[in-house]
Amino acid sequence: MPTVAETGLPGFEAETWYGLFAPAKTPPEIIDRLNKSAATAVQSEAFKRLSVNEGLVMIARPPEELDRYFRGEEERWRKVIQDAGIRVE
Repeated sequence: MPTVAETGLPGFEAETWYGLFAPAKTPPEIIDRLNKSAATAVQSEAFKRLSVNEGLVMIARPPEELDRYFRGEEERWRKVIQDAGIRVE
């Protein structure tokens, strides 16, 4: 089976990702605590087994980095939808 690039779409990239979000105006100390807990969790043996079994890459990053990534993905896919003329019916 050919890759997406081999079918005429060079540069195509799509990935699945997960993020942990909290309600707006959550105090920074709570965000920090949640982030530290998540970082500890992805280093646990259970998460390591899951990542191997499912082919996942588990990375815990600072909230600001997730925010930048999320906004970039939102912008990228908004453009794809607009350029393709996709509409909700």
